[in-house]
Amino acid sequence: MSDNANQAFPGQARVVIIGGGAVGTSSLYHLAKAGWTDCVLVEKNELTAGSTWHAAGNVPTFSASWSIMNMQRYSTELYRGLGEEVGYPMNYHVTGSVRLAHS
Repeated sequence: MSDNANQAFPGQARVVIIGGGAVGTSSLYHLAKAGWTDCVLVEKNELTAGSTWHAAGNVPTFSASWSIMNMQRYSTELYRGLGEEVGYPMNYHVTGSVRLAHS
């Protein structure tokens, strides 16, 4: 059992995030980076043990939309240093891809 499991669960919080997958953990991470401290993430199992665990985890770096490409760039930069920042190994591996045709 983790150290967090032995801590008292708060009776209230400004933000309650349901689900510890990619979206839930990202939401909590970014709220914490913005200075929010009264936030709770509720997960019934292990973090990222649901759909996120089974996803391929590919982070594409090309899109027809500049907005999407900027989000992709932000994500790849974040993932490169996230494990070191939070003190937990992320097992992030950079792989390549080839797009031959798209219609």
